[in-house]
Amino acid sequence: MTFGEKLFKLRKEKGFSQETLAEQIGTTRQAVSKWENNQGFPETEKLLQISDIFEISLDFLLKDEKSSDERKEGGYYVSKEMATGYLANQKKESTCIGMGFMFWALAGIPYVMFANHLTWRFLGMAVFTIAGISSFVSGLFLEQESYKVLKEEPLILDYKYRKELSGLYYAKKKIYVAVLVPSIVLFITGILAISLTMSEKLVWSEYHSFVFLVFAAGLFGFCYCAGVMDAYELLIKNEQYSSSLSFQIKQKIKDRMQRL
Repeated sequence: MTFGEKLFKLRKEKGFSQETLAEQIGTTRQAVSKWENNQGFPETEKLLQISDIFEISLDFLLKDEKSSDERKEGGYYVSKEMATGYLANQKKESTCIGMGFMFWALAGIPYVMFANHLTWRFLGMAVFTIAGISSFVSGLFLEQESYKVLKEEPLILDYKYRKELSGLYYAKKKIYVAVLVPSIVLFITGILAISLTMSEKLVWSEYHSFVFLVFAAGLFGFCYCAGVMDAYELLIKNEQYSSSLSFQIKQKIKDRMQRL
């Protein structure tokens, strides 16, 4: 990938027009156009400004990458802005999906609370079920098309930002793990209690409302923490992700589809 190709890609990811970028670095739109078409090269001062604007290193800007097989020799460059947007999007998606599973689990509360009032029982279960479906579908639709490529290509992050992102993740990981472990315990506890009741070793009672509440809390905590941690690791541990067997198989299928 040449300097011009990188500049064009970075500008598009940032949502800048050529005029906007030109104003920020004190040049003309025509100059930016020439740089993107590899018909010229900015001076050192302008290169430093471009590096600051897009928060990338000069080394990345200046070093050409071979494009004959980008997946093997290079990868998809992820800017700081794109990575930040992806993480924020995944947090929202994980929240919605977690809430979807949580509402489905909470549907068990009206089931045990209104054993003698079938109308209220089915109404309550229907409300929680619909809420769960709505949350789950909302989470699926939150995934933006522009972020799908991050799961389909090997990724390149600026070294400085990747180090910063890793530090942020490992600092937050303690919190996520502190929530994830109890969530798994709550989830397993709920499963065991419901299984024992279904096998008639325990009797259904109003106290099972707490069982479903615990089950719901465990599901939400697990879905949210696991989803967010997975998003961070996709970025900072991408070598492991892109070298996995499932990823390689998907790449081969994609290559064959493109050749058809």
